[in-house]
Amino acid sequence: MDYPKSVPSAGLVNGKFVNEDVVGGLPGSLIPATWGNGVTDELLNVVKSVGLAPSEADATQLLQAIKKLSQAGEDKHAADVGAANLYMANYLPVITTLKDGLALRFTAANANTAASTFAPNGLVPKPLVSLALSALRPAEIVAGSVCSVVFSAALDSWVLVYASGGNANGGRLLGVRTFAASGMYVPTVGMRNVLVKIVGGGGGSAGAVSTGASQYSLSGGGGSGSYAEAWLSSDIVGASQVVTVGLGGTAGAPTSGGGVGGTSSLGSLVSAPGGQASPWLTWLPANATGLCVGGQGGDVASGGNIVNTAGAAGAPGISVNGSTLAGNGASSPLGSGGKGYAMPGSGYGSGGGGMAIGPNLAGRSGAAGAPGVVIIYEYA
Repeated sequence: MDYPKSVPSAGLVNGKFVNEDVVGGLPGSLIPATWGNGVTDELLNVVKSVGLAPSEADATQLLQAIKKLSQAGEDKHAADVGAANLYMANYLPVITTLKDGLALRFTAANANTAASTFAPNGLVPKPLVSLALSALRPAEIVAGSVCSVVFSAALDSWVLVYASGGNANGGRLLGVRTFAASGMYVPTVGMRNVLVKIVGGGGGSAGAVSTGASQYSLSGGGGSGSYAEAWLSSDIVGASQVVTVGLGGTAGAPTSGGGVGGTSSLGSLVSAPGGQASPWLTWLPANATGLCVGGQGGDVASGGNIVNTAGAAGAPGISVNGSTLAGNGASSPLGSGGKGYAMPGSGYGSGGGGMAIGPNLAGRSGAAGAPGVVIIYEYA
């Protein structure tokens, strides 16, 4: 709409209406019936579009209509008329160009099964990306999702800000997968990143040989498995990874050392070696002072981009003039070492406790180390 500039008899001055100037003898502007009806019809169309019946007595109808139209967002929401992974919607007024920051909503007709695009009003489809600015993964949009998208000129893509019912909330914890035994890790649909925590198996402790009169026997504790933490993207993890969980080292017999803890790993991405066993030592005379070392901790882990640590050494067994003390097993970040007198390691990756006996006793076995573990926190 505009002023009736094409009607010479309207008497516009500088393109606008003016009042009559009686003193100066200048006539006032005239409002042509066509122009007056046109303006009125435009306003009434707005009022009628929200279901209001025009009323001469109500001077608030235009304002009511504008508020309702703004709430309905008819220019910003439309139904999807495309296919899976190719979302399309027709808006009124028609969108003819894409501007940076343009925000739109649509109700999806289909779930996405892979990377997807969006095209309003028949424009060239542009990629849909997540809040992490990566291509959409399956099920981030489901059938019936109300989707909010914003166009980014820098990315030449639509950013999916929200999708009801889908997995589009970036950073959301999908779940925790704990592997206490070896197996295969297959990511949950919608996983974007994982936080992996891995510890190797703990070392076992040696046994204590049988003793005669005035003889003592003892052993140190097993070492703990090494530990790693890593933050990995879905691209690195891939479709699946073999999970290996290191066994805890076996308990040593009365005449042998304990077993070494096994290595835990997530494929070839992250690896945590197991702890060493404590060595076996023959008996000591009552008046002797001796030290039976504990097992060494596992070698430094690899692949962790947050933490890579070596395991801790088990405590030594000690004998001083007939007083003996068995060594405790080493603790890991996910488990407590076994106490002396052959207590096994608890939790994950801790060493078994050593053994100590006095004179004239049968030999005693040591303790087993705790098994390792692979824990995977999945995030959308």
